[in-house]
Amino acid sequence: MQVQKITFTQYSPQTVKLVRYTNPSQADSISFSGQQQGNDEYIQAQKYANRMKILNFFIPQDLRDYNLHKLEGVQNGIKIFENLNMKEISFMFENLHAITAKRGCSNQCLHCYAGALPAGKEHDNYINKMPFETFVEVTDGLKELRKRLGITLNIYDGEHYTDLYYDADCMEIVLYDKNGKEHDLPELIDRYYNATGSQSVFDTSGWNHKNPKMQARAEKYVKYLTDYDNSEKFYQINLSLSPFNALYAKAIELGYNPKNFTAGIPVEALSEQNLDKGEKLYRIYIDRMANMLFTFTPLLGNPNFSIIARPLDNSEKNMKNFTLDDYNLIKKHILDTLYSKYLIDAKTDKKYVNKKSQIPNLIFEYSILLNSYDTDLIFSGRFKDLYIKRNPGQNIDDIENKFKNVTRFKNSFNAFKQNKDLDKTGVKYLKIIDANGKLYLYDGFRFLPTELQLNISTKDKTTPEFSPEPEDFIITKEMINKRFFNKKSR
Repeated sequence: MQVQKITFTQYSPQTVKLVRYTNPSQADSISFSGQQQGNDEYIQAQKYANRMKILNFFIPQDLRDYNLHKLEGVQNGIKIFENLNMKEISFMFENLHAITAKRGCSNQCLHCYAGALPAGKEHDNYINKMPFETFVEVTDGLKELRKRLGITLNIYDGEHYTDLYYDADCMEIVLYDKNGKEHDLPELIDRYYNATGSQSVFDTSGWNHKNPKMQARAEKYVKYLTDYDNSEKFYQINLSLSPFNALYAKAIELGYNPKNFTAGIPVEALSEQNLDKGEKLYRIYIDRMANMLFTFTPLLGNPNFSIIARPLDNSEKNMKNFTLDDYNLIKKHILDTLYSKYLIDAKTDKKYVNKKSQIPNLIFEYSILLNSYDTDLIFSGRFKDLYIKRNPGQNIDDIENKFKNVTRFKNSFNAFKQNKDLDKTGVKYLKIIDANGKLYLYDGFRFLPTELQLNISTKDKTTPEFSPEPEDFIITKEMINKRFFNKKSR
């Protein structure tokens, strides 16, 4: 899993600016079906929702503008929302950061705030991904409720997107149906966007391009991402490139000095007996990163396309090999290797480069993206373990004080745990729905389990443990329902 550009902030719930839909006429105006005829609660909710649909044409609304008491029952008959009232449903989809259709990542990056591990083998009651049929259950249920409401459930106070993963790389997200047919990310994104109207993020830290299937998948994804008809489905398209990649870290651990690297020599061209293992890993890393940039060349110029580069500041004396200076050296090696790939392409396939004169401009455009780095890392996951290991003489409290929000968020959580009032958390908690439908709150440093769960076919399955391990403090339905108050009738 990569480090996304997630913003966790302190905030006062009373002062949050509502994010309203600016195009209410595009909201789904399909009226209620007759399947709930005879259900008084549903009929009354239908009448109220239809009045709000009319109002929404003149004054843009989101679910926070609705009287949830009057809306209660509108979810009746939608299987995934059984045993959930509208207050609880509204809570689930406010700042929903992810629905984890797929869990687990093979990249093992040291800066991974999710502490992602490779997906364990599924067995008995254990799953690492939703069956495709379960994903269809979720999206169909969301789409039906959206039709009934006329607006989407999703409400955001920050970044306006919901991922289909938490601890996975987008290149590895594939679901299978009961017949074993593969359903890849573009299909899942299409289905989720059509159901909710919410954008997603594409994130990858690279792939083994020597694997023909993975390279073909990457090229398919690039074609999908560059299609103008799909542009509105993505909040951001990220390539994660930093000195925390597992291949690079292992090369350093084996004693390789990147200053000895010479670009333009393929690993295959070097004699195995004369090739140091650390050097081989470093060359594989550089080649993989250069290929990632090469493959994503068609995205250059897309305003939503970015590079996530997260080295540490050079002032971190105990973090040699992971600082800005180290990143700049890596960047040079990657761009030099990319240049070589473009030269070969201009002479052979002409996939991205028709003539040599185009190459300097492409390298320049990538240089600009690669120069946009961020030295603020989230003090969580494997990065936290690495930093503590590299700074054995420092007190943990002193270390935490160096990183943005750690101490403040810890104090906010302790206060919240004591008063059990969701309106007084002082922190914007993101929501994550796991592959078994369970809802968790997440602030970047801790998970808080809740009593809420979607009624889906995998609801009784166990899933990989989140990292960090969820707190022994459960957000109850009572706490969630207490958060909502009667609103003025409309």
